[in-house]
Amino acid sequence: MSAPVFISYSSKDQEIAETIYRALEVRGCKCWISCRDVHAGENFQEAIVKALRSAQVMVLVFTSNANNSDEIKKELVLAGRHRVTVVPVRVEDVVPNDAFAYEFATRQWIDLFKDWEREIELLATQIGNVLQTAKPQAAAGAEAAATTLPPRRVVRRSSSNQFVIVGSALAAVLLVIGGGVLYLRPWAGTPPAAPPPSQQAAAQTPPVPSPTSQTAIQTPPAPSPPPQTATPALSPDDAAWQTATGAGTRAAFADYLKNFSAGGHVQEAQLQLADLILAAPTTAKNFDGTWQTTWTCLNYGQFPGYSYQFPIQVKDGSYHGQKGREGEAGSLVIDGKIMPDGTAAFFGKGVVGASVVALGAARGAQYAFHALAQFDRTSGSGKRIEGRPCSLIFEKQ
Repeated sequence: MSAPVFISYSSKDQEIAETIYRALEVRGCKCWISCRDVHAGENFQEAIVKALRSAQVMVLVFTSNANNSDEIKKELVLAGRHRVTVVPVRVEDVVPNDAFAYEFATRQWIDLFKDWEREIELLATQIGNVLQTAKPQAAAGAEAAATTLPPRRVVRRSSSNQFVIVGSALAAVLLVIGGGVLYLRPWAGTPPAAPPPSQQAAAQTPPVPSPTSQTAIQTPPAPSPPPQTATPALSPDDAAWQTATGAGTRAAFADYLKNFSAGGHVQEAQLQLADLILAAPTTAKNFDGTWQTTWTCLNYGQFPGYSYQFPIQVKDGSYHGQKGREGEAGSLVIDGKIMPDGTAAFFGKGVVGASVVALGAARGAQYAFHALAQFDRTSGSGKRIEGRPCSLIFEKQ
């Protein structure tokens, strides 16, 4: 599978690279990433070369690990050879070494550690601009290739053919002279008698074509039908996604997630399902009461993990939880809805308190996310959809 956006990253930074490509695909940028798109038994190096050759943008996930990666240096060389636009993305405040200094000096990079939401939107916009610029150039190149005529082939005749031509000309002259002599010589015998008048009239009158033959001559042949182009078959994943989006219901997106838990549209399906749940009315009272919420984010590369708890209230199926004072550094506000069957969705927004646990984002930077969860009568669990992988645990008090 090829895609217009190639994700280049160190294998030690796979988690953050996956977070970036998912965020880009949600925003309409189709990506190729080795951890997902190189399949079992496939030659890894050949897959990299093929993907880069067909890509138009290479997103370079730059970290301290990438700064010392020989494989990424090779990918940069391939990108330059195939004229792929390189967009460096820093997720750490790292100074590039000599091998990357030139690349960064000639490119406008993006710092995701400053403001994730704003910078990821900027990255998606920049990629979109590059892809839009590349489309007319590719079309113009294809048109020029289609209208270029092949060179004319010059056939050189050998000198031996000249004798054949001269001999043929002499023979023709002799035939003309002989014909003239025969024409001027008087006839030795009596000229043949003229045919009767009736035969002359018959010979001079052209035959009248039959109506059937006239119709056959005047009727042009029916045009042949245009050739039909075979429509490429959808993969089972894409076909299921097309069915889910066509239905546009909670059940349809839930079925897709159940049958294709590792499919190419998982995050899109999760976000669609979350939006439908949050927009749906609910008056379920079977989950009402006070719940203890535990928010946990594990270690993420060089960034340490963290966890904290706060109480929340559920009333008529509506969830509201808050840590700290809204708008202040370190605060987090989560609102959501719980359906009668226990399916729940949340929307959270917060303010970074410590840069060291927020992927390098500056203190005071704002962020937002969605989450999905499942509840029973006394407990529940869920996961954050986009951004850093984090989990939610709920316990009824």
